[in-house]
Amino acid sequence: MFDFEELPGLPPYGELTKAFPSTWARTGREGYVVEIRPNKEATWIGNFRPGLSGFSGTYRHPNGCDVLVVSGGQGYVVDPEMQTLRGEIGGAIQRVWVLGGGASMLLQHLGLFFELLGPRGTVWHTRRLSWDGFEDVRLSGDRLTGRGWDAVGGQWCEFEVDLRTGASRGGGYNGPDGTEHRTLAQG
Repeated sequence: MFDFEELPGLPPYGELTKAFPSTWARTGREGYVVEIRPNKEATWIGNFRPGLSGFSGTYRHPNGCDVLVVSGGQGYVVDPEMQTLRGEIGGAIQRVWVLGGGASMLLQHLGLFFELLGPRGTVWHTRRLSWDGFEDVRLSGDRLTGRGWDAVGGQWCEFEVDLRTGASRGGGYNGPDGTEHRTLAQG
C-alpha cells in the first residue's frame, strides 16, 4: 500500500522532482510539494502547480490505486507507481470530505457546486447552488445541507443535496450555469 506526505517545500538536494503538469517544471516555481512512497523502496517527490483557491491536500483516490492531490484548488489524479498524471479535476476545489471509509469523496468547488468522486471518477455533480460561496455546510447521513449566496436577493438561502444521487433543492442561484445536476459514472 502506498503512502504520501506533504513537504514544507522543494528539497534542496537529491533527485529532481516530478512536475504536475509537466510544463510546470519550466517555470522553476514551487507549488504544493508531496513525497509519494508507492512502496518501501521507491520514493519520489511531486511539485504540483496551484489552482485558484488556497486549499491543498493529498488523499487516496476512491479507486484504491491512485492519489488525489489538490494544489491550491487544482485536483490531480496521479498513478503513484508510474509517476504519471491520469487526469485533472476542477481548478478551485475548496474542501474535500472522504466518505464511506474512502469509497467516495465529496468536493466543494469555489463555493458554487459539489461533486462526488467514486472509484471510476465523477459519479455526479450538483447544479450551481450559489452565486458566490457557502456557509454552514454540514454532512448528516446521506444529506449535505448549507446555505448558498443569492446575489439578487442579497441573502443566504438554504440548500440540501441527496448524497446518493446529487439531486438538490434550494440554494441561492436559479439562473443558467452550465453545471446542471448530472449523474455520470456509477461508483
